[in-house]
Amino acid sequence: MLRLLNLYCCPNLKSLPCIPITLEELHIEWCTSLEIVTFQSGRFTLQGFTYECCFKLSEVQGLFKLVPIAKIDETDLGDMQWINAYEDLKVDLVGDEITKGRIWHTQMLYEYGIRSTYLQGIKNQRLPTYEYTSSNGLLSFRVPFDHGEKRIKGLNVSCIYRAIGSNDRDLWYLFAKISNRSKGLTWVYNPVVYCKPRVEEDVVWLSYWPIGNILDVGDEVSVAIYVQTRMMMASNCGASLVYAHDSEVDEENCDNNNIKEEEVIGGDLSEFEVTTKGYYLCRHELFGSKTLYWLKYIFGDNIHYTDSLGWKKTHQTVSSRWLKDHVNTFLKLIELRVGYNSESEIENIEKVVSNLVGVESVAPHKEMGKLIVTGYVDPIEVATRLREFDNMEVEILSVKTYIE
Repeated sequence: MLRLLNLYCCPNLKSLPCIPITLEELHIEWCTSLEIVTFQSGRFTLQGFTYECCFKLSEVQGLFKLVPIAKIDETDLGDMQWINAYEDLKVDLVGDEITKGRIWHTQMLYEYGIRSTYLQGIKNQRLPTYEYTSSNGLLSFRVPFDHGEKRIKGLNVSCIYRAIGSNDRDLWYLFAKISNRSKGLTWVYNPVVYCKPRVEEDVVWLSYWPIGNILDVGDEVSVAIYVQTRMMMASNCGASLVYAHDSEVDEENCDNNNIKEEEVIGGDLSEFEVTTKGYYLCRHELFGSKTLYWLKYIFGDNIHYTDSLGWKKTHQTVSSRWLKDHVNTFLKLIELRVGYNSESEIENIEKVVSNLVGVESVAPHKEMGKLIVTGYVDPIEVATRLREFDNMEVEILSVKTYIE
C-alpha cells in the first residue's frame, strides 16, 4: 500500500485528483504546470506535505484556493462586486511557497470557509462603508434587534495595515480574531498568504466570515486585528453583518449539509480547537517555542496545547530533504518574463544573472520581454536576484530540466 509519494520534475502534470486516504506523505517539486490537488475523501488527509517550484499551483483541497478576481463570477462575489474595479491591481503576495516566482494581481483566497482579499497601495479608496468602525484594530458591537425578517448570513470584516519599519522580510504575522462573547466562541485566523506591506503604503484586508448561523439578536461580537509588533500597524477596522436574500436560503441549506465533514467554519474544526470553543486557524509555525505563550495571550490560560494537532498539520511539516539537496544538480532551461527599460539595463541584467553560481548562459529577448537562462541554478534564486535589481518585475514562465 502506497504511503509516500515523491513527484519531481513532471512538467506536463496539471492536476493530482482523488489522492487516496491511505497516502500519508506527498512531496511535489518542479511540477511547473500543476494547478490543483484534490483528495478522494474531499478533505486534506496528509500528515506530511511539501511543494516547491510549482509555479501554477492555486488549489490544494482542504487547505486553500486562490482565484484571480477577474475569473470570479459576479454572482459569486455577492456584495463584493465593487472589487472588480481592482482586478488588474498588482499585489505583493508572500507567506507561502506558492507565492514565489509569480506576478500577482488581486486574488480571492478561500480557506477554512473564510473568503479574503487584499488591495495594495490604492490611493483614492472607493471602499464600502461599514456598520461598525474604529480608528484602530479593535471593535465590538451587539447584533441589532431591527433587522426584521432578514436572516444573517455572515460578517464582513476589513482593516488597513502598513509597515512602519524595515520591510525586507517575507514572513510577517497577520491575524484576525472574531469572538461571539455571548456564546463563548472564538476563531483566530492567520491567512496562508497575505500582502507584504510597504513602508508608508496602506494595504486593505477584506474578509468574509460565514458565521451567520451562530449570531443571534443581542449577541456581543468583537473583532481584533493582530499584526507584527514594531513592524506593522493596523487601523480603520470595520465590520458589517451580511444578510441572505430569499433566493439564497434554500441554496445555503444544501451547502450547510455538505460542509459538516469539512475543516471549515460550520464544519468539523475539532482538530483546530485549542481551548473550549476556541479555534486556531493557522498553518504557519510563527512562534516556535513561544507558541504556547501566544495561544494563552489570545485565548486565555485554559489551553490544551498538546492535544491541538490539527492546526500543526501544516503542509510544510515534513521536508523532502533528498530532493532539496539535488535541486541544483540538474541542468535547467529557465524562461522568465522581464520588464526591460533600456539597452544598458539589459547589459546589467546579463551581468547580474551571469554572476550567479551555476549559470552557464543568459539570453535576453527584449522584443518578447523574456530572459532565457541555462545552468545548474535555482530559478527562484534567479527571479529573486532580478527583482532586487532596480525593483524589476519578473515572472517565471517555464522551467525545463534535463536529467543526464
